[in-house]
Amino acid sequence: MIGRGHGSAFIRQFTDGLLAAGTPRVLTDPDPANGRAVGAYKKAGFRGERMVDTPDGPALLMIRDA
Repeated sequence: MIGRGHGSAFIRQFTDGLLAAGTPRVLTDPDPANGRAVGAYKKAGFRGERMVDTPDGPALLMIRDA
């Protein structure tokens, strides 16, 4: 099922529900080297904001606003 858009569809549906319920912003921070994850989040409506340092290494802060 990889590469068929199921991940981004699930992410979009889940975040749509959160935003509809009043959550003003949803954040995620995938590993920037994980191109599939970054692509899925972009397809689900997230935008890359900036790189951040985490205890697990660098991450790409991604945001989706209501």
